[in-house]
Amino acid sequence: MQIQHSTGLSVTNARNNHSRAGLALRAGFSTILAFVVVLITVLTAPLGSAFAQSASDTIITRSVVAEPGDTLRSIARREFGKTGLSNMLASFNGMKESDPIAPGQVIRIPLFTPVERQFATVIFTKGEVSKNEEPLKRDDKVYLQELIKTGDNGFASLQFGSGSVVNLQPLTHAKLERLNCLETDDSCLIVLDSAQGEVSSDVQRRDGQPTEFTINTPYASAAVRGTMFEMNAASEKIIVGVTEGEVLLQAGVNDVPLDEGFGSVAAENVPPLDPVALLPAVVYRYIPTRAASGDTVSWWALSDVDQYLVNLSADQDGMDVIGKFNEEQGVFSVGDDLDAGEYFMNVRGIDINGIKGYKSPTKLVVAAIDDSVSPVDTVVSRQGNEFLVEVIDPPEAAPGYEIQVSTNETFSDPLSVDVSNPGSAIFRLESDKIYARARILLEPERVSAFGGVGESN
Repeated sequence: MQIQHSTGLSVTNARNNHSRAGLALRAGFSTILAFVVVLITVLTAPLGSAFAQSASDTIITRSVVAEPGDTLRSIARREFGKTGLSNMLASFNGMKESDPIAPGQVIRIPLFTPVERQFATVIFTKGEVSKNEEPLKRDDKVYLQELIKTGDNGFASLQFGSGSVVNLQPLTHAKLERLNCLETDDSCLIVLDSAQGEVSSDVQRRDGQPTEFTINTPYASAAVRGTMFEMNAASEKIIVGVTEGEVLLQAGVNDVPLDEGFGSVAAENVPPLDPVALLPAVVYRYIPTRAASGDTVSWWALSDVDQYLVNLSADQDGMDVIGKFNEEQGVFSVGDDLDAGEYFMNVRGIDINGIKGYKSPTKLVVAAIDDSVSPVDTVVSRQGNEFLVEVIDPPEAAPGYEIQVSTNETFSDPLSVDVSNPGSAIFRLESDKIYARARILLEPERVSAFGGVGESN
């Protein structure tokens, strides 16, 4: 085993051959003796399960600067997620666990890295995604300290040995700071640094193996215990929302535990916001049987919402993202740039703090409009409490029609039905007047434009 230290000194085979370690050092005898004693203490002391290591492990260190009010227990909790490792940290720094720490004091943090170099596997990329400025693609491996960047339209998903998945959204910078996640490890430890951008996580665990997952930003860190959550490192703040499990948000000396259904915001040099309840999932008001350009999906408005986020993906898990849209009202309009096909749609509210609410998934079938086919018009006649809607001069070769009726001319909340040739349908509505329109169904994902609007007498 090789031990590396920030001073540049190295000890070879320190566990089994102390004499060779002493010969390798080129420093004063007293310095050598103190350094070796500290290392032997660390190597032979019973470490926490989070730091169980094999003979093939390497120890490297990094330094942190103590903040006002810090103790070895608070630093151990912030760096390792466990206050119980403060004794190990004290021994590694040649201190006692009860020794006071002055602001600005440098504390060395041991990092245990398996020689076989553990890695995360890329399971999805889209758009501009790079690793150390080189293109990153599916099935690539990501090792410690390799910087991943996503562009304006870039998405990437990383999977770890435990099954946990991290999704990186556009304009995200992230790197693996620490990874110990072999099946033989007592626990799976994952530390991800994200200087900017948005990260969502689905933390899984093997049978009997706990997963400790932490995301660090310049302003705060989020320590996860088997959960699903989202974190956005926005301008000079971090926004966290927990949809399953729990997260401990740590900002300086302030800790905010977030249970399922709550979120918080932490800004630089400001205590985190008290837990805020996530907005509930939206309830859809109208989802069209098929949506072509200009058609809308609507939902009932939420109170205390600042805006809505609409996410379209090609897969149910939301990894293969087609597009994201921000809407101020409870309506999403299908644009010309959306290709025909079947999509998965998620709408969620965002509150004034920028915290995202629960998702509301649904399927959305998008059809292309064939401009070479002439639209058809409709006529509406009333028969007692029922309204008869008929297509005018229906083409004999038309496979079928979609007929829509509404109580208003905007068709903001229509009823829709598919009918075969010759194209007629009866509707019973509690209304004095209705409006109707129709379009030809050429194929499951190809239609004509709507014709003129007919109205009842």
